[in-house]
Amino acid sequence: MLRPLISGGLLCLLAACAALESGGQRETSAILPEKIQDQLRPGQGDYAPDQVYISEKAHSASYDKILIDPIMYFLPLETPRRISPADRQTLLNNFHVLMARELGKDFLLALEPQRGTVRVQFALLPATREEVGLDTVAMVARVDPEKEVVSDALTSPIQPGADLLVEAEWTDAVTGEVLGATVDRHFGQGSFKGSTFKNWAEVNRYLKAYAVLIRYRLCTFRGLETCTPPATPLG
Repeated sequence: MLRPLISGGLLCLLAACAALESGGQRETSAILPEKIQDQLRPGQGDYAPDQVYISEKAHSASYDKILIDPIMYFLPLETPRRISPADRQTLLNNFHVLMARELGKDFLLALEPQRGTVRVQFALLPATREEVGLDTVAMVARVDPEKEVVSDALTSPIQPGADLLVEAEWTDAVTGEVLGATVDRHFGQGSFKGSTFKNWAEVNRYLKAYAVLIRYRLCTFRGLETCTPPATPLG
């Protein structure tokens, strides 16, 4: 049996959310319930997310399986679509495959809710205070880490300087109880300013780096001694 998903001394590492704005206003969340948003706190440390919430249940829960829901893309309702539907679909499919490959190294990839399974829902959205709506959902099979990712010279769907957020909600797959919530900017990197994103290979480099970062956080939460820190941030 694996150790608890989260150790008490490492609470600041689990998750992240959009940073609270001055004046009491905060950026829009795509998937996190308001009561969870209210409990988010800034993460601490080199590999911590921007903000974090961890429930009491997470302190003692143990999981050896993970269920990765189809990844979702949200946009402000009044914002023109600057990315083609095909590119949005490819972005989410690649993200799902790369995340499954990394997390599948430490967890069994589950197809349906069952005991000992933590469920994660990822959502991508631009930093905004406007109302957002679901735009695209990943269509790859939930457990298909061998599926190839698009890596040819297509135009990148990510613009340099984009303030893109990655939200995640971690729940018990059987009870639905929220264990934690995460939101990272720029896939956990400093920014997108240092890259021109000439092709999908550049985009996939960020997606893979984020998957590696999430794997490291989970390894640390479980108190394992074999955790390998990610490479230097890309941004």
